[in-house]
Amino acid sequence: MGAAALLHNITGGNNTANGTAALFSNTAGANNTANGFEALSSNTTGDRNTATGAIALFDNTTGGNNTADGFQALNFNTTGLQNTAAGTSALLFNTLGGSNTASGASALPNNTTGNNNTALGLEAGFNVTTANNVICLGANVPGEK
Repeated sequence: MGAAALLHNITGGNNTANGTAALFSNTAGANNTANGFEALSSNTTGDRNTATGAIALFDNTTGGNNTADGFQALNFNTTGLQNTAAGTSALLFNTLGGSNTASGASALPNNTTGNNNTALGLEAGFNVTTANNVICLGANVPGEK
């Protein structure tokens, strides 16, 4: 449902798209759910992703098993796997990082390639960019780079 939702789908099955251009570029990705304006719009072959919120997981192309809940959550993720982002701009700049968990508005927003990081709270993990195995609990706990 929505203009251009699943527009380019060819062989991808068991997908749900609600919102303008949701799962727009999907060709073969399967078992994805996109709810919101341009949610998972760039996804082509990524499987088992869930995006709820405008432009959530927007740049995801082949990343799989990701969950993004909130405006711009995991927005720049391209190939990162098994990430969970809950909150506006959570894991915003993540591109390749995997197995990260961010809960709270702008939690882990600058992580790009770091793996196995956890941030809970408003802007928790703000300084984390490429580090691995970092835990930030509480609002504004910056974490290491």
